[in-house]
Amino acid sequence: MKTKIFIIALIALVSYSYGQEKVITGKSKVKKLFVEQEVIKKLLPNLEIKEQAFSDRNSNQIIDAYETSEITFKIVNSGEGSASGVQVKLSLADPDIKGLKFDEVIYVGDIKTKESKNITIPIIATKEIQTGSVLFNIEILEKNGLDARPLTMRIETQEYTPEVTVVEGIKQEEEVVPETAYRGVGDPLKGLNISKERSEMIVGDYFALIIGIDDYSGTWTPLRNAVGDAKAIKEMLESKYKFEHFRTLYNRLATRENIIRELEWLVRNVQEDDNVFIYYSGHGEFKKEYNKGYWVPADATEESTYQYVSNNDLQTFLSSIKSKHTLLISDACFSGDIFRGKTISIPFEDTERYYRDVHAKLSRQAITSGGIEPVMDGGRDGHSVFAYYLLKSLRNNNKRFFDAFSLYNDIRIPVINNSTQSPILQPVKNTGDEGGQFLFIRKDF
Repeated sequence: MKTKIFIIALIALVSYSYGQEKVITGKSKVKKLFVEQEVIKKLLPNLEIKEQAFSDRNSNQIIDAYETSEITFKIVNSGEGSASGVQVKLSLADPDIKGLKFDEVIYVGDIKTKESKNITIPIIATKEIQTGSVLFNIEILEKNGLDARPLTMRIETQEYTPEVTVVEGIKQEEEVVPETAYRGVGDPLKGLNISKERSEMIVGDYFALIIGIDDYSGTWTPLRNAVGDAKAIKEMLESKYKFEHFRTLYNRLATRENIIRELEWLVRNVQEDDNVFIYYSGHGEFKKEYNKGYWVPADATEESTYQYVSNNDLQTFLSSIKSKHTLLISDACFSGDIFRGKTISIPFEDTERYYRDVHAKLSRQAITSGGIEPVMDGGRDGHSVFAYYLLKSLRNNNKRFFDAFSLYNDIRIPVINNSTQSPILQPVKNTGDEGGQFLFIRKDF
């Protein structure tokens, strides 16, 4: 009897202990899970769109035909964790609307907690835009699905209304020229096409892509003057010459991916009457085994071509951009490799007829700071020798039209006399050049 009582008591004790252990363990697991969830929740990012705005060139708050306007806003991370792989997606609520060009996806990257990123999206309106309004959808997408609340913006649009604006023979829009009566027999200029040539000098928009890199790493030594040169060129063009659109990549933003993206943007957005200026200041490389030259982007850390932008890549984009004139200026070692094959240009003469002729013909030209040779980083007044004389020539020009040949002719001798490099100007072979010239047009005429 005592044995039975002892066994029953032992079983009860074991059962009680086991139950107690389960409860304690269970409480411990619940507590641990609750703490982990609390920590995870605390470290999540919180993305918001703030300070959204629309701006346009004539400040009428309308997207007009042939106008480039901008949608701007700020992405704010007010959460406790970092946002990864953030992208902006811009779309139209009505995908059938025509006449608008913009980047549909913009890569922003990571946004740390309590930080923000300013976003600017150019909106280019073509002649196809109709009077009415468009609704833009703005989405901020995060790699882990922690997206921001979407935003919509409704903006009015205005179709093209012909309006003649002629400035000293340069026709900005389509012009109807009335028939001219002469005292005498017929038109004394008949057969010379002088009046026709004068009225057909249509000047489109000017686009500039400016790239400068100082902050190299790995096997590539940092430079001192490349970014300063690039910014000074931009300021010169912006203040003195006709340029409406600037795209810039400085230092760490000038990666191979971003350089290609900007060149693709030009392919998508530049029109047939527009003009494109591309300036690169940074390291260059020449691979003898491939007989090819390259730009070295900011994210290149080793001497491998997979990290470079080749001159073949540049030739492909120069032939694909639908501009009337494209001028590439490269201040980098071995940049002269972009010229392959013999080309011919129209001989220069400082006459109005010459400028009409070279403006009417397509051009794809390049000015390089040297040939297949190293070029200097240091020089004068904080600029490379090449950039110093390039800026000096653009600054001292007192003519209304300043073509690429005149610019090159102005800088060639002083660069040769003050360095070991020899600049080159040539059309780029197999890119669509027809013997024309890129024209810098002063604002103050």
